[in-house]
Amino acid sequence: MPIDGWLEALPGQDDRTVNRDVTDDVVLFAGRDHPLLSSRTVRHHVSRLSAHLLGGEAPGAPNLMDDGLRRALIGYSLYTRQLDMVQDRATKHICRDGCERPPLGCCNRSHNVVFSLSDIMMQSPTGLALRMGDALARLQAAEGSHHSHGAPTGERGCPYLTATGCTLYLFKSPLCVHYLCPTVADALNAAHGPEAAPFVEGMRRAARRQIERSTDFMEPGLIEAAVRMFATRGGAGSGAAGWPDGGASGNA
Repeated sequence: MPIDGWLEALPGQDDRTVNRDVTDDVVLFAGRDHPLLSSRTVRHHVSRLSAHLLGGEAPGAPNLMDDGLRRALIGYSLYTRQLDMVQDRATKHICRDGCERPPLGCCNRSHNVVFSLSDIMMQSPTGLALRMGDALARLQAAEGSHHSHGAPTGERGCPYLTATGCTLYLFKSPLCVHYLCPTVADALNAAHGPEAAPFVEGMRRAARRQIERSTDFMEPGLIEAAVRMFATRGGAGSGAAGWPDGGASGNA
C-alpha cells in the first residue's frame, strides 16, 4: 500500500518502542476516533510518523519540532489518510475518466502551497499554523519524491502531478484535499441523494476557509459525513467495515 510503504521508508529514530514521546503520541491518537482506520493502522501510522518527526525529518538533523506542532501534523495526516480513502472510493474515478479539462483539471495551479504572502499579510495566521504550513511543504517534498514513479505532466500546474496522478496522499494542502469541482459534486449528489449534501458542503466550506489557526486545516465531522453518505446506498455502512483499511490507492 502506498502510504504504509512511505511510512516504513521514512528515516527516524531507530528504537521507536522505547521512545517515550513516540509512545505518548500513540496513546494520544489511539484514544481518538478515526472512523475508517483500524487501531492497528493508527498505531503503525502514528509510531512511524512520530519517530520521523522527532528525528528532525532527515538523518542527523536536529529535532526542532515541539509536541504541539508534531501532534498537529500527525492529526492532520490521519485525517487526510481517511479523506484519501473516501476520495479513492467516491471521486478519483470521476477525475480520471470524466474530467472536462484534461490533463491538468483542477491541478492547473500550485494548490499544494498552504500560505501565500497575501494570506500571511491579510489573515495573520497564528505561529502554529505558519509552522504547520512550513512543515507540510517539507513533508510534501519527501512524500512526492517517494511516490514519483510516473512521468511529469510536462504542463504548468502543480509540481506533484504526474502522468499517473498525484504523488501526495497524506500531505496535500487543505485547499487541495478539500476541493470538489462542480462535476464531481454533481456526481456525488446524483449517486447518493440528500445524504451527499453534508459531505459536499463540508468539503466546499473547508476549501474556501482562510486558515488562521491550526484547527482550520480540517473540517469537523467530514469523515463521519462520508460514512453516512455511503451507508445510504448499500455502501460501507458504519465504521471501517467494508473499507480497505488504510488502503489508499489509485490516482488523482
